[in-house]
Amino acid sequence: MSSGWHDSYIGKLRKIIGTQKIIVNSVRAILLDNEGRVLFIKRKGDNKWGMPAGAMEIEESVFDAMKREVKEETGLDVHQATLIAIYSSPKTQTFTDRWGNEHHVIEYLFRVDNWAGTLEKETNESLDAAFYPLDSLPEASSDLFARHHERVINDYKKFDGKLILE
Repeated sequence: MSSGWHDSYIGKLRKIIGTQKIIVNSVRAILLDNEGRVLFIKRKGDNKWGMPAGAMEIEESVFDAMKREVKEETGLDVHQATLIAIYSSPKTQTFTDRWGNEHHVIEYLFRVDNWAGTLEKETNESLDAAFYPLDSLPEASSDLFARHHERVINDYKKFDGKLILE
C-alpha cells in the first residue's frame, strides 16, 4: 500500500517519463447494499463522485488491487468478488488527465459479492461515501466518466456469467 500518489507505481513512473501515454492497469468495484443501491465515493482532489477504483501497484494481483482500493476509499473489506468485464478499447479507454498525462487504461470491473465492515464516509482518499439507486447516480467528474459509469452499470445489469470484453 502506497502512502500517496507520488509514492505509487504510476507516480514514480510519471516522474521518469513525464506526460507521454502509458498503459495503466486499473480496477473498479461495483458494491451494492441490501437494498440494491450502488456505492459511490466523493474523491479528494477533484471533489467528484465515482465508484471505488484505482490503479494496480507493483507486486499486486488484480483482485488484491480491488480489495485494497475498496478498503482505502471506504474502509470496507471485500471477501469475495466476480470479475464481470475488462475494458481496454483504445477508443473509449484513452484520456488525458488535468495535468496533461496521457493514459490508455485497462480496467477490470468487479462485482463485489461479499463484503463486511462499516462504511467510512471520509478516508485519506475520499470526502464522502453513499449508496445510490442504480437509476439515480451522483454527478461524475466529467461527461467521459458519467458515460463510463452508465456503461459499467449497464454491464452489471446484463451480466449473465460470461465475461464482458471490450
